[in-house]
Amino acid sequence: MTPPAITTPPPLTIFERVEGSLGHRFRLETMVAASRERVLFTAQDKLLSRRVSLRVNLYPDDQIRAWFLREAEALAQLDHPAIRHVYDAGVIGDLAYRVGNWIEGESLQEAVQRGPRPFPAVHILARDVLSGLEHAHAHGIIVRRIAPTSLLVNLVGRGTVTDLRFCNWTLPVVPPSESPTAKTFMAPEVREGASGDPTSDVYTAAAILYYAVTGQEPPLDSLELKRPSELRPNCPKAIERILLRALRPAADDRYLTAAEMLEDFASDAGTFENPAAMAQANAPLLPSESDDGRHWEKRLRRALGDDYELLSPLGRGGYGRVYRVRDLHLEREVALKVLHPHLTADPAVVERFRREAQLAARLNHPNIVAIYDIGGRSGLLWYTMELVKGPNLAQLVEKEGPLPLEKVVRLLRESLSALAQAHASGLVHRDLKPENMLIDQTGSLQITDFGLALALRGQGRFGGATSQSGTPMFASPEQLLGERVDQRSDLYSLAAVACFALLGEPPFSGQTVEQVLTRQTTNQRPELRERRPDLGEDVALVLERALHAEVEERFPSAPEFLQALNRALGKGLRRRSGEWAKAALKWWKP
Repeated sequence: MTPPAITTPPPLTIFERVEGSLGHRFRLETMVAASRERVLFTAQDKLLSRRVSLRVNLYPDDQIRAWFLREAEALAQLDHPAIRHVYDAGVIGDLAYRVGNWIEGESLQEAVQRGPRPFPAVHILARDVLSGLEHAHAHGIIVRRIAPTSLLVNLVGRGTVTDLRFCNWTLPVVPPSESPTAKTFMAPEVREGASGDPTSDVYTAAAILYYAVTGQEPPLDSLELKRPSELRPNCPKAIERILLRALRPAADDRYLTAAEMLEDFASDAGTFENPAAMAQANAPLLPSESDDGRHWEKRLRRALGDDYELLSPLGRGGYGRVYRVRDLHLEREVALKVLHPHLTADPAVVERFRREAQLAARLNHPNIVAIYDIGGRSGLLWYTMELVKGPNLAQLVEKEGPLPLEKVVRLLRESLSALAQAHASGLVHRDLKPENMLIDQTGSLQITDFGLALALRGQGRFGGATSQSGTPMFASPEQLLGERVDQRSDLYSLAAVACFALLGEPPFSGQTVEQVLTRQTTNQRPELRERRPDLGEDVALVLERALHAEVEERFPSAPEFLQALNRALGKGLRRRSGEWAKAALKWWKP
């Protein structure tokens, strides 16, 4: 018996039904797409204050409903940035729904309609799709089909698989009347009804990449397949070889796993690392990590392509290297920090970095280096920021020695103003040190690397603090001990930096973390007044309070630290004014 035809209700009716069932939790924004069994909205989660994708199944047909929920279950098994996340799913009355992350971008089909994708963008897509498939296979899921309409490409070119309707997980409940579209993106054995295996997904990945490179779907008949270079003469030979192997009709002739195909990109196309191998080794793979700057720069120039011109190196540190580059689109010079590949091998770390960078980019303060853009290509990840023409504080102190009190006071005031805004936005720096504090040509201070410590090192060793010497000497005791960190840790680090600027050396030095901790926890601070008589007793007490080993004894916030500093400076000025007045009276006494 043929099941009754399902038709899509009018949009207004759909909105009313969904609002009636889910309006208490979600505010519907736009109906993005609709098919006969499901509708996709963008919505605002009222409780968590975030934008989400809301996919709804409006039809109480048991088979369609079971299929919809089974797909949600399959997506929920996976946790990979290249596969859409599922936050929640459920049934309310005759309506089933699924909530996921919203992806700002377009489908691959929409992108290719403007023309074949640039080759660097194809490399990014290959990494995302193949690493996502390998993750799915590790969890027992064979995707079986990736269609251009359901592969989303975000604003920086990263790909996300959003459709698992015909994966092996859902096969037992797919209604007999339902047949997949876009069969040219399915392996021959899958088209014939097989559940498939990892080699089947290698085929579908290659089909998607073939489409991205050529702008054409691969034919159903493998004998009619044209070489990518026939359709796009400048196609690199390595890409062509990899795609043709992965598109072979016999499964045994393809790559056996998605990881093997990705590794071939790494070894032959020369632009990828093997993320699994890097994560296991937890160590740099590149010669550039051992001072082979020429190799690093050659690789970076290739990755930057037509977006940036590499001009000169500016420095290197615990997270990567910084270069002066020219933005070829906006025709301005910016600073570009490229992160060490071993830090970004884990997709979860990359996602956390992007979130933290997005938060930091929202900061708008004259004493915080502005972040312009986040990008990546050819296995490298970078962000661009305002170019500050001047030394960092460590370089300045090395050149000039201990700084005058007026300069240190200005440093403190500007830093506290910047930290007040950052802390109010929920950002704790976690790695304040002289190298992250830049001095521009007017003498004004600008802080860089907000959020990087948490994003890239998380709660790991030293809580994210770094040092070129290997021993962080500006981090708070609780951070070195791996305990909870909040804004008071930043204030501690800032006070330590101020002491460095006043004395020309860190307040708590040591060859090991244990030595530094011993001096910190027993409050073995240097005698500031003895070393800097011009400091004033009240200002010295303010710095000592900020440097107290016990968190509760410090200033609770940046504004209170700043108020105490200003009061201490005012007292000192009044005290000196009184002394000058007494001296003047004594001198003028007849």
